[in-house]
Amino acid sequence: MDFLKHFQTPVKNNQPTGTLKILSLGGVHVNKNMYIYETERDIIIVDCGIAFPPEDMPGIDLIIPDVSYLADKKQKIRGLFLSHGHEDHTGAMQFILPQLGNIPIFGTKLTIGLAQNKVNEAKIMADWRVIGPDDVIKLGDFEVSYVHVTHSIPDAANLIITTPAGTVYHGSDFKFDWTPVDGRPTEVQKIAQAGSKGIVCLLSDCLRVEKTGYTLPEKMIEETFEKQIQKCRGKFIVTTQSSNISRIQQAVNVAQRHGRKIVLAGRSIEQNAETAVRLGFLSLPRPLVIKMEEAGRFKPEQVMVLATGSQGQPNSALSRMANHDHKIKISEGDMVVFSQDPIPGSEANVDALIDSLIRSGADVFYSGILDDLHVSGHEAAEGLKLMLALTKPKYVYPIGGTIRHLKRYRELAMSMNYKDEQILIPDEGDMIEIKNGVAKLGQKVKLKNILIDGLGIGDIGNVVLRDRQHMSEDGMLMVVVPIDRNNGEIIGEIDIVSRGFIYMKESEPLIAQTKQVVAKSIADHKTDIQDMGFIKNHIERELEDFLFKETRRSPLILPVIVEI
Repeated sequence: MDFLKHFQTPVKNNQPTGTLKILSLGGVHVNKNMYIYETERDIIIVDCGIAFPPEDMPGIDLIIPDVSYLADKKQKIRGLFLSHGHEDHTGAMQFILPQLGNIPIFGTKLTIGLAQNKVNEAKIMADWRVIGPDDVIKLGDFEVSYVHVTHSIPDAANLIITTPAGTVYHGSDFKFDWTPVDGRPTEVQKIAQAGSKGIVCLLSDCLRVEKTGYTLPEKMIEETFEKQIQKCRGKFIVTTQSSNISRIQQAVNVAQRHGRKIVLAGRSIEQNAETAVRLGFLSLPRPLVIKMEEAGRFKPEQVMVLATGSQGQPNSALSRMANHDHKIKISEGDMVVFSQDPIPGSEANVDALIDSLIRSGADVFYSGILDDLHVSGHEAAEGLKLMLALTKPKYVYPIGGTIRHLKRYRELAMSMNYKDEQILIPDEGDMIEIKNGVAKLGQKVKLKNILIDGLGIGDIGNVVLRDRQHMSEDGMLMVVVPIDRNNGEIIGEIDIVSRGFIYMKESEPLIAQTKQVVAKSIADHKTDIQDMGFIKNHIERELEDFLFKETRRSPLILPVIVEI
């Protein structure tokens, strides 16, 4: 766009005298978004999200930010501000709010409504406060106002944060969609006004910086649904992120035009749809909606299913349908549309689910074979330049991408006449300090991933994860050895138990040899019988070498010494 040339030289901001620290507890890279803004007297928090575990964390359900930095600063925390309703920005609240105390939580109407579902379900009391479009929230050293932006969920916002060190624009997920499904485009004028007053630092979404041009509008998805449903001979099943209300609305519109009844399959999509309808963000005619139990009363071509499971989650509605463990059955002629790209780490689960659905007889469509099934909620390179041009910050701080996105954003900013020292690329745990109008890296805060396993919070460590990974790859072998505690002699049968390593009925020669290795290990160290830890470690090392030579595999070995 030619008019960008008029904005390409950063303006010289006024020089405030205060000090501001900005710390990411998550969100510098993709997911787990949580930012700390701190002055000498006060702290505010922006977002409180989750990340989903990669494949090398078997058994882990979620990853949440490490808030240990705030443990001795609770008296300074004035409030938590939510940018929008996606779980990578709100999903950790049920785990973290009890650690922060009863602080006020601010957000737009839909964002608060969606966040309340999980927090209320966990029976946690919270001080919810809905921000209006013209509200300015004053909390200690901070003044915060919201800017409505378009994203892949309605009622999303960026934040203008005024501090003693200057004004910061917190530009989490956004795009410039001029024809949004809800009819509310990004408040460009409000962004420009903030830029004209002076922005000391822009935190900008950068996830799609590698894509040229502008991100496509959300409305085009409805055209894709329309084309696909016309080809569908059976049930039309759409899976997307359960909080993607705009995507759900477009599917509903298509169902209504084709006279199909709608089934909401999955607890989160039911909850979010109900909340969005109640708050006026989703139009869902009640006569169209039927219960899962009623779907069998209608012909397949009269039914649309909106299902959870777009990331291949094992217990999701769509996964259970694929495994024939759901009230909705997949059959020949059904069409399943994945209207969501896999998030990093879930690709293998999504691929496995697609294969299962195809084996069940469904026609499956996903972005790998049909480009216009998903439109990103994140702005591409030209849109990111537009945000820079509107805000005219003194410093820029890309967030929400991987290291390659951060580096590419640096190149983009430099193409708009920003100097290297004006572009901040911290890692999670790196503090940014703004003082006298100058931003620089400050202290390094040690952070770790807090892992959620069932109801446990943070009680799974690297050793446990390594053992789980080990067992998932090569199985486990348990060796039970009865020993006379007085002389170290083996006084009974050595017992071998294999799980996921060998089939014992077909491996009797190997089992016999394994018992011999164990017996020799004990015989060689009878004098060390009082040191059971040493004996177990010795058995483990001997068996590791032997079994790898015999099988080229390395099971997790658990020696058990029974003293008699």
